[in-house]
Amino acid sequence: MRWETDKGTATRIGAGAGIAGVSLAMLSAMAVLVLIQDPFADVAPSVYMNGIAGAKGLWVLLHFAVTIGTALRLAGLLTVGEAFHGTAARPLAAAGNGLSVAGVGLLIVTYARDGYVHPFLTQVATDTPGVRDAIFAASGRAAYSTEITGVLLVAGLAPIAYGLAMLVSPLYPRWVAWLGVGGGTGAVVTAAYLYATGLTDLGYGVLYPLFGMLVPAVWLIAAALPLWRAPARAAVATPAR
Repeated sequence: MRWETDKGTATRIGAGAGIAGVSLAMLSAMAVLVLIQDPFADVAPSVYMNGIAGAKGLWVLLHFAVTIGTALRLAGLLTVGEAFHGTAARPLAAAGNGLSVAGVGLLIVTYARDGYVHPFLTQVATDTPGVRDAIFAASGRAAYSTEITGVLLVAGLAPIAYGLAMLVSPLYPRWVAWLGVGGGTGAVVTAAYLYATGLTDLGYGVLYPLFGMLVPAVWLIAAALPLWRAPARAAVATPAR
């Protein structure tokens, strides 16, 4: 009885952390796009740097918030995976956990670098501005590649694995399962499109906010909220109504 009580408390904490984290990360990332970085313009490095330099404090603060939110998001994802312990869907959930850990690691490195290194590069003085622009562009491209890979894992492949686990197990309503599978598939397509085309209006301005931010956030909240409300369902497999 004590074990079930302790596990229920831990499940509620993990689910709550996931809900708070994914909400904080999504809202902060959206604020970066709306307030500082134009998502509908593949601008020159000098223009990008001027935007960061003009709102350096807000840039750093928002990236710090995204980093914290992404770390808390991982707690929620792992809590969802733990809900399948002792069920036939456990291998699929374990795959989702592994993909989540790898993806969140990439995203945290990306956000920390983007939030700290790039404001520093805007201050670097060189005799030839073109050299500074080239350094910034190369750094931005490196951060962009790890970010897309992180999105591929966290918003794409991981929700697909969790969604398939939900289809195998009776723990969740089928709409939550299909939201994970469908949204994850959209994120995989989005990542592939971004890899192929770069910072296009459709890719970075539409598909990324939709399948890389909004849909995964809605899915995780839908998956974590029942665990926060009734954490005992993580300890005993009961059919979803």
